[in-house]
Amino acid sequence: MRMSQRQNTDDDYATSSPRHRRHGHSRHSDQAFRDQTTLIRLLEHLDYAIEDASAARSADELYAERMRFNSVVEELTQVQECAKRLSDDCRFAMPDLPWNELRALRNILVHEYDSIDADSLYVTATRDAPALAERLRPIIDAIE
Repeated sequence: MRMSQRQNTDDDYATSSPRHRRHGHSRHSDQAFRDQTTLIRLLEHLDYAIEDASAARSADELYAERMRFNSVVEELTQVQECAKRLSDDCRFAMPDLPWNELRALRNILVHEYDSIDADSLYVTATRDAPALAERLRPIIDAIE
């Protein structure tokens, strides 16, 4: 087979540059594979947000710890970025998950960063995010 006719394989993805992968460019042509890996990353970001927020005993404490506060904001932003990268088919297959709410949250976190309410962020990361993670975990477990 000539080089121009060569098919991409999983090995190609594994050996592609980290920069290429870091920017969301995958050589893998299987949408289901991309959706699965994106769901795994989405849950990882949720878990990090939960962990960081839960280390604070209150919204005030979270707000007072600038690095922790910023970490929770960034992790929740990444959750939505992952959700945005999922195919319509994947999102439609899980209609009971709060896709629209994730989009709204991201818009607040990104566009109104200087006015993020610490109480709302704390509740989102310590109550809403764990509930979403609990719903996603069986789906992710079935993938891995």
